[in-house]
Amino acid sequence: MHGIGAKIGTAEIAGGTDGWMVAYNGNIAVCALVQGGSSGVDSTGYVVRSLLPAAGS
Repeated sequence: MHGIGAKIGTAEIAGGTDGWMVAYNGNIAVCALVQGGSSGVDSTGYVVRSLLPAAGS
């Protein structure tokens, strides 16, 4: 796996939404799910932005 990329999404569930994001940088990949969040980028973007550097990316 090379490069940088991400995919976001929103899951509509009974009573609300969950936001999710999967991102990678080189050979490091992280995923975040925020239950009761809004869109993927709004609720999980800051989590993934913190996780990638912490994982060594």
